[in-house]
Amino acid sequence: CNAIKNMGAIASLFLERTPRNIDVEEIQERLCEIAGVVDIHHIHIWSVDGTHHSATMHIVTEADPHTIKEAVREELAEHGIVHSTLELELPTEHCHHTECRIEHITPTGHHHHH
Repeated sequence: CNAIKNMGAIASLFLERTPRNIDVEEIQERLCEIAGVVDIHHIHIWSVDGTHHSATMHIVTEADPHTIKEAVREELAEHGIVHSTLELELPTEHCHHTECRIEHITPTGHHHHH
């Protein structure tokens, strides 16, 4: 029975599924609270070994890129995400990723992507 559980965990790793202890929506909400962050979208979180997680995401901001990256990486580290690739976009910029599309633009300029 334990071998079946291990096989499931291994399969999840190969399928690059989000680790069970990671709540992507919670992380997205926390990251959006960082001063200067307008939106976070196209988040992908996975684990190679089940313990050390990696992430990629698009961050909409006009703030200093270094400051934003440091704040985002600090928050990610609190969730066990030790490696991240962060793409920064301006609020006026169109996201070029095929999976992203603007669903709604509020008067404050916040973008909600999927």
